[in-house]
Amino acid sequence: MPSPAHPVAFEFFGVAVRWYAIFILTGIVAAIVLIRALALRRGLDPEFPLDAAPWVVLAGVVGARLAYVLVRADYFVDQPFATLNLRLGGLSIHGALIVGSLTFWWWCRRCGQSLRLWSDLMVAGVALGQAIGRWGNWANQEAFGRPTDLPWGLAIDAANRPREFLGYATFHPTFLYESLFNLVNAAILSWVALNIAKQPWLHPGDGLALYCITYGMGRLLVEGLRTDSLYIGPLPGPVWASAVFIVAGLTILIVGRRVAEPVAAPTD
Repeated sequence: MPSPAHPVAFEFFGVAVRWYAIFILTGIVAAIVLIRALALRRGLDPEFPLDAAPWVVLAGVVGARLAYVLVRADYFVDQPFATLNLRLGGLSIHGALIVGSLTFWWWCRRCGQSLRLWSDLMVAGVALGQAIGRWGNWANQEAFGRPTDLPWGLAIDAANRPREFLGYATFHPTFLYESLFNLVNAAILSWVALNIAKQPWLHPGDGLALYCITYGMGRLLVEGLRTDSLYIGPLPGPVWASAVFIVAGLTILIVGRRVAEPVAAPTD
């Protein structure tokens, strides 16, 4: 698999527009479109996701950058202004999910909406957005795995290879593995969101719980191939965060079956 010739897609009035930003923004738009489509199928207000999106997206970006900066504090202490340069990457998806979820919880309370009901729709959109946004790592030649000679190995320029692997040319495209996983997850979560009101074994919040568990497990598998993970203590930061996600998902499943909440009736 070849890498892009250059991380900059084009220039607009002298400002370099990078592929990384294009993939992230495309993922955000796709997520909103999917959530609105699911809302219409469920008989919910399709404008609510649009109203929430600016707050949630902004909070997600802040959370993603803050988490990354905290883990790389030793670097950013010497270069504080670099914390504002998002074009080169450096976003933590776990930070985005945590801060974005808290902001969405606040928005639901502010608007008198059910967090459990809407969260099942939101996570389907989040998974789709992740599937697209992960290609930003391909554009930046980052977040790849160990060397491999498999046919789909990703070509990495020597300047971007880890020092211990300078003699290797192709690496596991872990961004691709995670992208494909998220794409399948988005399809499954969409089915769950549309069938919660139809299946007696599904409950509001199950989509959120399933997302936390599946994404946590999927990310754990991918981390086993990564070479550039940032460590917190003896383990990579994403491993700790993924473990928390899995525990949170299991907790939501258990609590959700003890605390009943009505679901919106299907429209078809």
